[in-house]
Amino acid sequence: MTQADFKALLVQTLIAPRSAAHALIALNLPRQWLWMALALMSVLNSIVYSVTLRLNPTNDPMATAMMPPAFHSPVLFTMFLFTALALTVLTLYWIGKSLGGKARLDDVLVLICWLQVLRLILQLVVAVLMIAAPALGALLIFIASLWGIFILIGFVDAAHRFDNFFKAAGVIVLAMVAMAVGLTVVLSVISVAVMGGA
Repeated sequence: MTQADFKALLVQTLIAPRSAAHALIALNLPRQWLWMALALMSVLNSIVYSVTLRLNPTNDPMATAMMPPAFHSPVLFTMFLFTALALTVLTLYWIGKSLGGKARLDDVLVLICWLQVLRLILQLVVAVLMIAAPALGALLIFIASLWGIFILIGFVDAAHRFDNFFKAAGVIVLAMVAMAVGLTVVLSVISVAVMGGA
């Protein structure tokens, strides 16, 4: 993929997510590569997140104390993030299939990988803005969060071939509920491990 292709796909993702999803799925990348890409994006996103925290530490000690232990350690956060992304892929795939979706696991995997590329770019931009213009950085996070939901709905709709945004949104809601339960267990295990090693 050339730099021009990358930029074109980036713009297409923002304005026509279903078309971008079809283009990504058509790449037919090997599953092993996709899992490796997801692991790599977990590492890179964790590094940027950790650096951002150190450059812009919170002034509220209560908020810092309430953060789960996994969010204080780059290594633990990487493990947590990869687990969360893997659960995202699996829940979106299984729940979509149970509702009549036709996606392959690889279809969902490549789309989540690409979303993490976009997330990394966003985190880098926000990291700069939070230093130069914090208010603008906060506004960008808010807008990106809303736009990210729109993109994810389009991706799920395209992957499962629903042709129904509401059905795709339903899959996402159910997946979020399932993930909330799963990640709560993961965070509990990590917290116990950290406390036990302290």
